[in-house]
Amino acid sequence: MSQQSAVRTFFEKASKVLPEIKKPGRKVGLTEKLAWTALALVVYVWMGHTFLYGLPQAAQTGQSPVLLNIVFAQKQGTLITLGIGPIVTAGLILQLLVGAELIKLDLKKSEDRALFTSTSKLLAIVITVFQGAAYVYAGFFGPTTPTQNTLIFIQLVLATILIILLDELVQKGWGLGSGISLFIVAGVAEEIFVSMISPIILADGIYQGIIIAIFQTLLGGNFQSILVRQAGYPDLTGLLSTIFLVLVLIYIEAIRVEIPISYAKFQGYRAKYPVKLLYVSNVPIIFATTIFSNIFYMGSLVWSRFNPNNENFFLNLIGTYVFDQQAGTLVPTGGLAYYVIGPRGIASVLEDPVRAAVHAALLISFAVLFAKFWVQVGGLGPEKVAEQLINAGMQVPGFRRSPTIIASIIGKYISTVTIIGGLVIGVVASVADYLNVFGTGIGLLLMISILHQYYTLLMRERLSEMYPALGRFLGGE
Repeated sequence: MSQQSAVRTFFEKASKVLPEIKKPGRKVGLTEKLAWTALALVVYVWMGHTFLYGLPQAAQTGQSPVLLNIVFAQKQGTLITLGIGPIVTAGLILQLLVGAELIKLDLKKSEDRALFTSTSKLLAIVITVFQGAAYVYAGFFGPTTPTQNTLIFIQLVLATILIILLDELVQKGWGLGSGISLFIVAGVAEEIFVSMISPIILADGIYQGIIIAIFQTLLGGNFQSILVRQAGYPDLTGLLSTIFLVLVLIYIEAIRVEIPISYAKFQGYRAKYPVKLLYVSNVPIIFATTIFSNIFYMGSLVWSRFNPNNENFFLNLIGTYVFDQQAGTLVPTGGLAYYVIGPRGIASVLEDPVRAAVHAALLISFAVLFAKFWVQVGGLGPEKVAEQLINAGMQVPGFRRSPTIIASIIGKYISTVTIIGGLVIGVVASVADYLNVFGTGIGLLLMISILHQYYTLLMRERLSEMYPALGRFLGGE
């Protein structure tokens, strides 16, 4: 038996013992899908407001970096402390292995797609166990007893497995779209909602919600105090930047280059192949954030066990930290971990402009590199697109119907939008946070993209119910 066959057999057997949500054995109507989707969302939101049992009181107020909270839909100290991080990480790792053909899977075959899904779930559970142990071992929740550590670890693992099943429930056809997308949108929306109208009074004596704060400062005669606030608190600069960025992102989302194509058998029938400016979507920034988050968390693990006094020069290069007793969380103070997490708000940028510049340069560079990388391994390269067009009976008017020729024509557009798209999402993810944008720049980018996908999906589901024949043509059930 070959090594590939042995690995495949192992994962096939392992998938049989994993908890699983079965696909519906009947057609699920739109109303029922919306109900299941809402249920998954309600459960996730409830988990995000339920603290881990046995957690120290100080850790219940702690916050991990906002960008990581958004991208991985997580909340420190709650049942969603790990969020969708293990699912995203497992999916990206497996997709890379398949794209690089280190694992031989033909995702056009239903049995291989099923194996990919079950393997991704198994890998997500393994990552969950590892991350949960790392969080506890690193003392990420502050001073805890062995009993507390055990309870917290068990809750982290079980809660994250539940998240995996909620995502599977939505994706298997009971709900709409994907649970991952749904949870990200919920996290971004909640962040924006809190920043807008939260009635909590913060340390500067002003309401957290900027809308309420505007009336408070107008009546108090100190309106200038909310133009720029310390510690990344919601301010007027952030409100105006959020409105501006939403409009810009909606415009960017609609930008595309349309390459004329035609049917080889019907020369008079013309069409257009759209290549979006954000051709690689949000995948590169998710890649970059995954790496940055692992640097941040693994750096804290190394620091807590081997360098708690920040005295080892070489370990200091990875990251130095302090535990903020008042905030109940670890705060990076130096090393690589300090720079992979950027400052938030103009005031924080002015305090350390070097950190802001280095973080932006790192994030933009990684976004561009991963954009180019993902095009090659994610099946988005010009050769793959040319092959798909040829198989669909298409050609570029005025050129010979050859994969090499079509790939060279399309490649000029794809290579350009790949680099520009990577630059755009890198700039949005970094610089927008410096302006204290609500929900973070990448959070808004993710939300707008996901909401557009949901709008398209809802329209298709509605058409499928009204016109069943059209629904089958569109690929519905």
